[in-house]
Formats: sequence, C-alpha cells, structure tokens
Amino acid sequence: MRVFNAIKLIILVIIIQSCASSKFIEEGNTAFNSQNYEEALKSYDQIIESLESNGKKAKAPVYANAGISALQLEQFDKAQKFLESAKELQYSSPELYESLAKVYRVIDNLSKEITALETYREKYPQGVNIKTVNVRLIETYVESENWELAMNIWSQLKEQAQSDVNLLASYLTINKNLNNTVECDNLAKQISNIDSNNTTVLEYYAEKYFWKAENLYTTEMKAYKEHRTSSQYKKLLKALDEVWPNFQKSRDYFLKLHNIDPKPEYAGYLAKIYTRYDDKQKAAYYEKKAK
Repeated sequence: MRVFNAIKLIILVIIIQSCASSKFIEEGNTAFNSQNYEEALKSYDQIIESLESNGKKAKAPVYANAGISALQLEQFDKAQKFLESAKELQYSSPELYESLAKVYRVIDNLSKEITALETYREKYPQGVNIKTVNVRLIETYVESENWELAMNIWSQLKEQAQSDVNLLASYLTINKNLNNTVECDNLAKQISNIDSNNTTVLEYYAEKYFWKAENLYTTEMKAYKEHRTSSQYKKLLKALDEVWPNFQKSRDYFLKLHNIDPKPEYAGYLAKIYTRYDDKQKAAYYEKKAK
C-alpha cells in the first residue's frame, strides 16, 4: 500500500510539474509573439531552470525563443547559452542562425559568426533576411581576408551595391587583394562620385601612386648606379619626370587621410615620400608620427 501511495504521489508531482511547465510555455509564447521579450524571458527562464535543476532539458523551441528574447534585451551571455542549447537539440530556423550571428558579432567571435551566417545562407537561401546576411557575410570575409569566398557571393549583391558605398568599398578591397587592377580603378571612380572622402578609395589611390613611383624610382636608380652611362642617365631623368608627379599625388592622398585619421601607417608613407624629396625636416616629423 505504501509503495502504491508513493507511486501515486510521484505521478501527481509529475502531472503538476507538467501543468506548470505548460502554463509557463504558454505565457512565454504569448509574450514572445507580442514582442514582450522581458516577460517572455521570465517565463522561459522558469521553465528552463525548473527542468535543468532536475537534470532535464526544455524543448528546443523554448531555448530558441529564450535566446532571441535575451538577445533583444542585450543579455548576450544568456542569449548565447540558450541559442547554442537550441542548436545542440537539432533546432533550426532562420531566426536562430541570424541571432547566433548577432551574438557572436557582439562578443567578437568572427569565426563562429561566419559559420552562423554561412549556415543561414546554406539552409535558407530564400530567407526573409538573406540580403542582410549576405552583406554581413561579405564584411566578415573581408575582415578575415577570405577574398575568394567573398567574390563567390558578390554576384548576389551586385545590384544592391550600386548605390551602397560601404558595399562598393568592400568590393574594392576584395579586388585589390586579388590584383584585379582594372576593376579596382573602375570601382574607385564609381565610389569617388558618391563619396569623395571615402577612406578605402583614398587609401587605394595613395598606395597605388606611391608604389608606382617607388618601384620605378628604385628600378631606374639601381640601373643607373650599375651602369653610369649617359644613356642610362637620360633614362633615369625621363623616369623621374614620371616618378615625382606620382609621389606628389600619393603625398596629397596620404595627407588627406592623415587629416581624417592620423594613423601611424599613413605617417610612415609620408615619411618615405618626404625622404625621396630629401625634405629631412618633414621626413623626421612623420617618422615620429609613425612610431
């Protein structure tokens, strides 16, 4: 009899717990669907804590909704924990992977963000936010220097990018690193027409003219030192007629960049240019700025 009563008590507790869980789930879902994320998270938290304290797991959608609610409330640690739990339980939805990507971006985990974005793109190519996902994926590929991967998805953003300076600038960076010079020149002109102070374009032109001048200067100066003939000297003078204007163009771009943002990198280039001009005072000034 005692055993029977104990079993009845256990069953009764299970039923009560089940009813309570159902109530919290219903309340959580109602709040979630109304975008009342604070109340939704409270309800989901109660369900999850109750089950996990007994060594059990909530259902995957509960973790997913709890994670999304936490993300909306900027509780990023909790959002990551719940969203990853939903994923571990084989839950999948566009909202899950988009939310995971946002969390990983906040906590600065680029590799995991890329994985979440790629999974969204692979599983939900027609997803509502696929354009936003593709844009961010391009940005992450540029950050991680995955130039070929970025190029592979560019075609899907080409139309959208025509009036988007940031996207065009990313595409310029991609082509620059793939040595697509003609495309870079076209893109630089296109971006300049929209935003003449775009730093990506200014950097492109500044570096382009610097290395055009520097490489020619180095080559011809070396050739003259090795063969000090009158013909070689004439060739050097002709080369310098091209070198100095290009150094000047580069200098002007780097000065503009340095005024916008005095990065040591820009100062380093300016120091080298003024060294070529034999302007020791300015070269020394920018060498200090470069350190």
